[in-house]
Amino acid sequence: MALAAPAGQVAAVPGANVQRPSWSPSGHKLSFEANFHEEKRIELYVGDPTAGHFDEVHASRRSPSSLTSGFQKSEGGQVVHELTWAPPKVGRDTFVFSASNDSFDYDLYIAGGTAVAAWPGADGGPAWSPDGGSIVFTSARTGEGDLYLITTDEIEASPRRLTSMPNSSELYVTWAPDARALVFVAHSDAGDNLWLLPAVGASPARLTSWPGNQIRPRFSPVDDRVAFYANHEDPDRFDLYVVSMGIAPRLLVRGVYPDTRGPSWTPDGKHIVYVADDDVSLDPVRAVNVESRKTRDLQLGTVGNADLDLTSRDGALWVAVVAQGLRTDEVRDFKRLFTARVDALP
Repeated sequence: MALAAPAGQVAAVPGANVQRPSWSPSGHKLSFEANFHEEKRIELYVGDPTAGHFDEVHASRRSPSSLTSGFQKSEGGQVVHELTWAPPKVGRDTFVFSASNDSFDYDLYIAGGTAVAAWPGADGGPAWSPDGGSIVFTSARTGEGDLYLITTDEIEASPRRLTSMPNSSELYVTWAPDARALVFVAHSDAGDNLWLLPAVGASPARLTSWPGNQIRPRFSPVDDRVAFYANHEDPDRFDLYVVSMGIAPRLLVRGVYPDTRGPSWTPDGKHIVYVADDDVSLDPVRAVNVESRKTRDLQLGTVGNADLDLTSRDGALWVAVVAQGLRTDEVRDFKRLFTARVDALP
């Protein structure tokens, strides 16, 4: 039995690979990036996948005195990426993203607005808290990659520094569903490992201490479990794990594609949908039951799959995935964006 309806293409950008799809909280908007690798340029798009219409997102060049009205289209050649959606209580279809500025630095921008917490040194990797009150991001303003926090009711105030770990850059922030704890990756010459901030202002506690790369953590939407990718068993292969504070990491699946946004949990926290690193089967999309570890192919009909994201929309579960095309396509070149309804899970 197929676990999902056949996927349908909703977007493609000539000359670019589509990447990093992300559903809005309502499930009625979808964002993605178009990576023009040879030109070292990334464009960001947001739109309604049911209508097949997406608008390009541009960084503003207005005065920082306003965040809510009239903005100008920025010049080409920018990198505009790393969109994160605000929770519904902040406002429908609001988001924050990172974009390169005229000095080839990176700043954060609010949708329809201007730079937030602008400062020399690259800012990126924003993560909006589930309660809508804070945005945490990585900044190189001190010479390393530290985590900073801005509150949305004082958006123009100076950000608060959260980490100052020596010889390390802190990346890939993910919020707990209660908006209290955060998990991040500490990147250093010794490897990448997961750390927990049990609360804003607390001291970080180590979650993993393996060699290699433990990357892209993502909290379960319902509890304190965190899924992540690790290659400590084999440097040429990433595996899918889940961990909680005080409990050893548990292996779920060997051989997965390390999605740029981190593992995609179902809204009930019972399953993770992922792309298997399986050349023979053309990298299929599969689901794993987090408790039983039972896996099944979703049978979307797409091949060469990569980044994906899940949402609940109008009572149904939907997946957005980038792929080189359908199994029946004669031409499989640049990655395109597909969506499908998921009918059942293992």
